[in-house]
Amino acid sequence: MTFFWGINFTFLFPGCVPEHPHDYAFMLMFIAWIGVMHEWIAHNHWMILAAYSTPGPTTGKDPKRDYPKHARWAIPLAVAMHGAYVTTSYMLMMMGMSFNTGVFITIMVGLCIGFYIFRPLESSNPFRIVPVPAS
Repeated sequence: MTFFWGINFTFLFPGCVPEHPHDYAFMLMFIAWIGVMHEWIAHNHWMILAAYSTPGPTTGKDPKRDYPKHARWAIPLAVAMHGAYVTTSYMLMMMGMSFNTGVFITIMVGLCIGFYIFRPLESSNPFRIVPVPAS
């Protein structure tokens, strides 16, 4: 299979065929939005896990109970966000497998916009996990 450019193709489902240029344009905007949301989910998923794995002020009595109070909902929320991350990953992959050049370019643009918007915030995150170089 090769990439092609056109608006008459089957997109994900047999009944989803853009027939007019405005249908194709709305579909591309939706795909870009999914790419941006994919990066937002990725950013917030790791922020929640990093906040949970960093203990708050400890009393030294029982380390299991010294974690912040938000730890009870942090793991179920992180699991739900991981599920959303995997779902959007597979959706974007299946959209790219339509081999439509416009769809492929739109996926890349949406992911790049999401990365540009959300990833610079990580540098100001106090819970940021920074790998330590091996010595």
